Amino acid sequence: MFRFQKSGVYSMSLAEELVVQARFLANLDPHGPNQANLRRAVSSAYYAVFHLFSGEVGAQVISSGPSGLRERTQRALNHNTMYKAAESFSQSGVRPRNLPADISLSGTVSAELTSIARGFKRLQEERHSADYDVSRSFDRIEVPALVQTAEDIFADWSREKTSGNAPIFLASLMFWQLWNK
Repeated sequence: MFRFQKSGVYSMSLAEELVVQARFLANLDPHGPNQANLRRAVSSAYYAVFHLFSGEVGAQVISSGPSGLRERTQRALNHNTMYKAAESFSQSGVRPRNLPADISLSGTVSAELTSIARGFKRLQEERHSADYDVSRSFDRIEVPALVQTAEDIFADWSREKTSGNAPIFLASLMFWQLWNK
């Protein structure tokens, strides 16, 4: 998870920092957790995964190039498009719905990729509740489990990212709603 820099200091990516922050906030008030910390933990867990994949998409699309181009690519991602792509990849062993016929999968969608897609979807739904639904309360059992979902996505992605279907998944996160035009 940590990256070694030339200065000899270990650093984390923003995605990694966010998942650490989510875990910290989820456990901050063990005897009487307040809603603000629990809600920020849920939001941070989602954004950790969002930034994990936006970084991966940016690296796939722009492996090298002018300064700022990769970041602009990452910024172009749309949460709704990413949700719809994840929804389509969330059924194990099934070809994702609406995946263009000319895109060949490398075998079936793996259990890891299915888990990643389901987790992403759930975290986005929970993030919406945490950020916008003031009638909803979060608890100290549910929130650490959601943070664990983010941590599981990081672990699953470290195994899945070298698979033949990983580039298709990443491209789907960016282009899902544009492919069938």
